[in-house]
Amino acid sequence: MYFKKFTDAPKSRGVIIILIANLFFAVNMPISREITPLWINPYGLSLLRISFAFVSFFILSLILKSRQKFSFKEHITLMACGLLGTTLNQMSFLVGLSKTSPVDASLIITITPILTMLFAALIIKEPITFKKAFGVFVGLSGAFLILYTSYNGHFAQSGSITGNLIVLISSFVFALYLVIVRPLMIKYPPIEVMKWSFFYGMLFSAPFCIKYVKMADGAGMTQYLQLGYALFFGTFIAYLLVSFALKLLRPTTVSMFNYVQPLIASFIAIAIGQDTMNWTKPVSAVLIFTGVFLVIRSKSRDDIEKIQIEKGHK
Repeated sequence: MYFKKFTDAPKSRGVIIILIANLFFAVNMPISREITPLWINPYGLSLLRISFAFVSFFILSLILKSRQKFSFKEHITLMACGLLGTTLNQMSFLVGLSKTSPVDASLIITITPILTMLFAALIIKEPITFKKAFGVFVGLSGAFLILYTSYNGHFAQSGSITGNLIVLISSFVFALYLVIVRPLMIKYPPIEVMKWSFFYGMLFSAPFCIKYVKMADGAGMTQYLQLGYALFFGTFIAYLLVSFALKLLRPTTVSMFNYVQPLIASFIAIAIGQDTMNWTKPVSAVLIFTGVFLVIRSKSRDDIEKIQIEKGHK
């Protein structure tokens, strides 16, 4: 009964959806690092991911008979979403990841919620409440703790400054994407928004990346299975889930779940014997989920406006 009540609430459904999406993203990080740049150029993988996602969303829209007309102004916004959320985000992340370590990349993307919170305040006038800001930094401290111990553990790796800066660009553009795409997600079916976003992303990416779309000689079944995961689960399914989460949750809340990625990666490493359980893992989990809870519970602009209206009627 309680679980049914929990999953019936829009916010709760959004939390479950974005958690699953970040599970796919977390697993995709080491997999993508395995195949780039040794087996495929990161630019080639970027175009493959974007093109596969567009074709998948297009087929899904046909199956569901989903059609939506957008205005010229909305198509401009969709073009910006394609440029930021797919082309620049995919290319900068994969190129950066190919030049740095997964640990460094995990650390850098934890800045995304802070950037999202600032963009949301500037663009869609979402208030930066004390609870929201405190929640962001509590979650950030949990992510830093688990990543700090990774640096000092058996699998610690040091990435390059160039790679780290390129990954930072991906965090910047993805945070901006989450904010500008949210109004479209609320107004229209997410599948239609994603279809057009990836279509424009494909158009922007193709001239620069198409010559890199090939697997290296000697690639075997393992490499093609890893590529398949990156395309289907790490891109299409993950972005599909993010789009539905954005319909139910605010951009800052969605971006907060980036903190969950290093936590998930750590527990996956423990499960397969690449890492061991220590006191930092549960402490990090508590900090991360406390931060997420505070952001979810913070008041949105709509909440504040409703309170002001109610006070005005009294």
